[in-house]
Amino acid sequence: MNRFNLLLLVVLLIATAIALFPIYWMVITSLKVSSEIFSYPPVFIPLKITLNNYYAQGTYYGALSQTAVGSIPWVINSFIASIGASAIGTILIGAPAAYGLVRYIRNIWLSRLILFMMMIPESAFMLPYFLMISKAGWINTWWGLIAVYLSLTAPMSTWLLMGFFNDLPKSVEEAAQIDGLSTFNIFARISMPMAAPGIAVAFMINFMNIWNEMLYALVLTYSPFPSGAQTAPLFLTGFIVIEKSFAWGGLAAAGTFVLIPSLIVGLVAEKYLVKGWTLGAVKG
Repeated sequence: MNRFNLLLLVVLLIATAIALFPIYWMVITSLKVSSEIFSYPPVFIPLKITLNNYYAQGTYYGALSQTAVGSIPWVINSFIASIGASAIGTILIGAPAAYGLVRYIRNIWLSRLILFMMMIPESAFMLPYFLMISKAGWINTWWGLIAVYLSLTAPMSTWLLMGFFNDLPKSVEEAAQIDGLSTFNIFARISMPMAAPGIAVAFMINFMNIWNEMLYALVLTYSPFPSGAQTAPLFLTGFIVIEKSFAWGGLAAAGTFVLIPSLIVGLVAEKYLVKGWTLGAVKG
């Protein structure tokens, strides 16, 4: 191994350590007793392991905190909203829209309009979304959240997948057209499978964005599953026991617990990600 490769390896290891350290710190904090959580200098390896932060309701500054295991109803809502909005926005809206823009419309200004829509802050749409969802009777429901989240997932998927579909060879589609396949069948049976890595990347990005989204959920929901649709980020705010004070042990445990579903989805889609990140990087 030459010096350049060795230096590159060291830099990558340092970057990986920096990226993973917050997750490591959250996990070990969830396993610490209170004395080690607040100790100085910080304890990087817990001397005493405890699981109380996951299931025991603690008392902090005279206020009761929630428990990590108690996040399950909120996690269920987050999972349904994230999967629903990501699947619909990516597969049913984003992919057909991107394919149509690349193969048939070819309007650069329309493409730029989609990019512009992604730049507008969420708060700008908060009032009209609230009024529309309220009129539809979807406040505090999965349908209300998914409908609003489509405004985030559909533009992202469309913009990202345009590059992927643009990289697909037209000759394969032309051969299928000669064989008598309709436009829909060419898209569904040939182009979509060929763009599967890109679709997986778009789905993962959308899933992570929706999983961590809080503003719309805060305004459009008010109770957890099964009576409502409050999501996991709102559950984490329950660990603010008084102003600017947190139940750090319970918060770390809940954060670790809430991280698991998104981690599982990421591992399932991992085989598509490396290929997907580079497939649409040349054109578009």
